Amino acid sequence: MIIIIDVANINDFDDYEIKFLDESFLEDVLFLQNTIMEVLTDQKSYYVENVEFFCKQLANKDSSIGLFQKDQLVGFNIASFPGMDKENLGIEVGLKQEELSQVAEFGPVAIHPDHRKRGLLSKIIDRHIKSIRDIGYKHICLTTAPNNYPAIRGAMAYGFVIKKLTLKYNNLLRYILHLSLSNPVKHPKYNVRIPNTDIESLKFILGLGFYGYNVLKNENGFDIVFGHDEIKT
Repeated sequence: MIIIIDVANINDFDDYEIKFLDESFLEDVLFLQNTIMEVLTDQKSYYVENVEFFCKQLANKDSSIGLFQKDQLVGFNIASFPGMDKENLGIEVGLKQEELSQVAEFGPVAIHPDHRKRGLLSKIIDRHIKSIRDIGYKHICLTTAPNNYPAIRGAMAYGFVIKKLTLKYNNLLRYILHLSLSNPVKHPKYNVRIPNTDIESLKFILGLGFYGYNVLKNENGFDIVFGHDEIKT
């Protein structure tokens, strides 16, 4: 799941350091998660992971990447490698069984409120995607709240596309997004624009095999632009 993707330009990245995390950073990660929850206006936009989840991910090499300023953790991205687990998001987006072992899942991802709008989180994501590709994974999936415009926009900037809208994490409505590292989505032949608040139409169009590849502001919020390369009549 995503809290927010920060895509602004950065001028002072030299003040920060990116490095992989291990179990010794558990308290720092939990503290940053709590800090972010305290300032969220929509508590449903973020599912709070438990201690056991973070212990498991931090113990896994290449799983967790952190952003530091003067040795203080100010951001992180967690990657999971679900393998053949039945909760693998690759199943939700329609991947074949033989592809499931090549899926990495991003989330939670976070940046401290005092360090947002500096392009920092994009630096973390850039580094993590490169790492995932280098170790041989071909797919990345993530989830985000459907009303989280910055997160959706940011994920799509990397080539993620919406493949499903469903209930996750104790009945929280979530988009499931997918990025193919070996076969990224190209500009589709057909497209349709649907308001993000029209849940039934969103589910219907996704059920027809369309994928959400762009997000555009409207008078009341924003629309998702869906694409398809072939429409059968």
